Amino acid sequence: MAFVKARKNTTPPSGPATDPAVDPQAVDPQAGLTDADPAARRQAARALAHIPGAVPALAGRLLVEDDPGVREAILTALVRIGTGEAAAALLPLLDREDAALRNAVLESVQQMPAAAAAPAVLPLLDHPDSDLRIFAVQLLGAMSHPDRLGWLSGVVERDPHVNVCLAAAEALAETGDPAALPSLETLALRFPGDPMVGFSVDAARRRFRGG
Repeated sequence: MAFVKARKNTTPPSGPATDPAVDPQAVDPQAGLTDADPAARRQAARALAHIPGAVPALAGRLLVEDDPGVREAILTALVRIGTGEAAAALLPLLDREDAALRNAVLESVQQMPAAAAAPAVLPLLDHPDSDLRIFAVQLLGAMSHPDRLGWLSGVVERDPHVNVCLAAAEALAETGDPAALPSLETLALRFPGDPMVGFSVDAARRRFRGG
């Protein structure tokens, strides 16, 4: 009897072949993104973080996901993928009314490698919506990229909207690079009667000149 019982238990019930938690073939992570259980959706997002081809599925789910924990898991997955495609998939969400989502997208793109994210962000500098141009300036200003100074200087010298220029001027001042001063002086000439422009340029002069 003992011998027969041993034969019945020769296959462990929790072995890799029967446990979906450890069997990569047992669960489709993309299908898991639509599971009714938020915990299952979070698990699926974490799994998809290791699959660059999953960017469309992750970004698509982010459009409809209302669970904060799942949102965070999706954003973390896209940051971990960190490709230009991942950055480009997030940027359209900056046009959403959901302020919390917009802020989360900004933070996520800032965490991506600058070399991958910057090419996706740059087209926003020409967007007709000045708010989106401001978001682009904020993103570029936070990036450690060798062309950051040139991009921001171009904004203060050419953008027609004073609030976009002020955002770029603030980002330039935060670089601490005196090479930005000529562009800021140009900004003062472009908007000579604007007190905020005058204040920003004066503050930058003092900062760069050590005054």
